[in-house]
Amino acid sequence: MVRPKLPVIARDPIPAILLLLALAGCTPPTSSPAPQLLLLISVDTLRADRLGSYGSELGISPNLDAFAEQSQVFEAAYAPTSFTLPSISALLTGRYPEEIGILGNRSALAPSVPTLATALREAGWRSAAVVGNLVLRRNAGLAEGFDVYDDDLQDLESTRGWPERVARDTTDAALAQLDGFPRNHDDRLFLWVHYQDPHGPYTPPVGHRERFLESERAKQDGQRDLPEATGHRGRGHIPDYQVVDEQREVAFYRAGYDGEIHYLDAELGRLLSVLDERELTPRSVVVFTADHGESLGERDYWFAHGDRLDEALVRVPLLLRVPGLAPARRYDIAGLVDVNPTLLRLASERPVDPDAPGRDLLASDARAIDSVPYLATLGAGGPTRFGIIADGHKFVMTHSDHGWQQELYRLGYEGRNLADSDPERARMLHERLVALRRDLQPSVPVRRQRLSEQDQRNLRALGYLQSPETTHSD
Repeated sequence: MVRPKLPVIARDPIPAILLLLALAGCTPPTSSPAPQLLLLISVDTLRADRLGSYGSELGISPNLDAFAEQSQVFEAAYAPTSFTLPSISALLTGRYPEEIGILGNRSALAPSVPTLATALREAGWRSAAVVGNLVLRRNAGLAEGFDVYDDDLQDLESTRGWPERVARDTTDAALAQLDGFPRNHDDRLFLWVHYQDPHGPYTPPVGHRERFLESERAKQDGQRDLPEATGHRGRGHIPDYQVVDEQREVAFYRAGYDGEIHYLDAELGRLLSVLDERELTPRSVVVFTADHGESLGERDYWFAHGDRLDEALVRVPLLLRVPGLAPARRYDIAGLVDVNPTLLRLASERPVDPDAPGRDLLASDARAIDSVPYLATLGAGGPTRFGIIADGHKFVMTHSDHGWQQELYRLGYEGRNLADSDPERARMLHERLVALRRDLQPSVPVRRQRLSEQDQRNLRALGYLQSPETTHSD
């Protein structure tokens, strides 16, 4: 059965002349040369609102903020879930995780599932990947289509000792892939770089945490001490894997998260500056985003992610810099599944698959249309949660021992559940969510990674072997 295209919501009509003016900066000029480099940068555990380009006044991200001034900045972009492998799989395939059999970080993408790398290889591109997260090693199935898949993780995370690659080493490895590029005027390269920082435990280089400690202590709850508890859920406590130097103070950890981003920002600046130095910028399309965010105490959820669908966890930065395309603030809703069709259209003029959930973010009418992101906690453990973003609202269904419960929020405002006060909207969005889930037709069976004993120990330390990856019904 062919799955119909997921519905989109048109914005309120505006005068035709204003619409034409708004769209004028949305489509790259036809005179711009075809890109030779596609650079896709994804960052682990980076919430959008910590960046200056998204309103933060902390001064954490000067290089990213400068990059944003040259880019299309999507104010409301959403990951499909709040943990790594399903979210990154959606980014690279343009499909929701349940469609491609990715229900958790132990899943494996089937070789038959098309990705950016496989599609671009068919179009004559070389491709390389540099990843810093153990979850994305080649066992996960993402290496298909890449000529080089660099998952050499030589660093060790501080509290659990599992392998990772810190930002400095990730940048060095990415720059190594750019050495000698382009080899000739026909050489085209797709480079995907995934940074592990600022994933916890927050242990930035000396000086980065200290830079933000005073301002974090000045906040109302900054000097609050939290208990430590076993596990990774963070409900009312610090997860044990996050504990550094036996500290309990909220400000210490928030400043550590800020410091990790500040350190990451310097490395991103180093990577992006090389494009200028090597005169690659005029021929490069650069996309910057994250797999998910991190909760820093919202709704008493501390320094954790994975089993919730809060804004702090699923709203992600999305910046798109295209030669010849004017910088702009974008207020149309976007999702990570939109990146694949957008880049394929830019790189190969490949039309958007009408049966896929994503859309071309640079199409002539793109600003007048919202994506309708679908959210799910999948196999993260804890209560089952499904959600949808539509009609300016987020609607979430949660299953627990008490049955199904509804949450309805005006988008960006999670202080008040409107499910009881606006029952008609809740009913409408519930119907859309149920219909969307019904239409999610898996294209391949769920596959599990083959894990060595060491892999199992590493993933158990990460909290990823605590619950089975199963599907859930409405």
